[in-house]
Order: sequence, then C-alpha cells, then structure tokens
Amino acid sequence: MVFVTIGGKQRPFKFGFNAIDIFCREHNIGISEFGERFAKIGKGNATIGELRDIIFAGLAGGALTSGEQIDFTSFHVGDWMDELPQGELAKMMEAITQSVNVPGKKKLPQATPAKVAGTKKEKVVGKRP
Repeated sequence: MVFVTIGGKQRPFKFGFNAIDIFCREHNIGISEFGERFAKIGKGNATIGELRDIIFAGLAGGALTSGEQIDFTSFHVGDWMDELPQGELAKMMEAITQSVNVPGKKKLPQATPAKVAGTKKEKVVGKRP
C-alpha cells in the first residue's frame, strides 16, 4: 500500500485482489478480461473511464484495508484526477503494476503516465457516477 495526495488529502492506495474485484464488478468482467484491459491501459489504449475506474478501485481498496469509509465515487476520482499533483499518477500506476506483476506470472505491460496520457476519451451516456 502507498499513500497518495488526491482529493485534497493523503489517501491510502492499494491495488490487490479486492481492488481488482471492485474493477471487475463495476465493469461486469472476469479476471482474464481484466488482464486484457490492464494491458490496454499499459499501452495507452484504454478509455479515460477505465483509467479513472482503476484508480477508484485502488483508492477504494486502500480505504477498506485501512478501515476507512469509501467517502467518494468514481465521479469524484475523475474530478480529482483533473487536479492531480505531479508524480501522484506515476506513484499509483507503479503500485498497480507491482501488484499485477507477481513472480512466475506473465508480466503485463507497465503503465506509465506518458502512456496513460494518450488514453482515448469515452462517451458516457446515462452512466451513473
């Protein structure tokens, strides 16, 4: 777990099984499709919504692990990312990459802020925050 400055305060960020579960449930996908989507994020080919949701999942996972309430939505996370201090996205992406790339497992492409900056915008029609 790492701590990141987002939403005006230090928040725990943990991307493990629980965060992957949160992301998969939100997107109604299984673990194999998660791997495919994570690879897209690593290559800079994900939607802005997928990037926001993966950050939300890590923040939610960190909050729950720390015994804190999840007092934010993915919509809040999107707003916070508009004003993210320099270096915080890289810190979160490194934590995600480290948790997904475990020894003996096929490594997924590393997501970096430069790759993520090229993500595509997604159309949101009627999607709840």
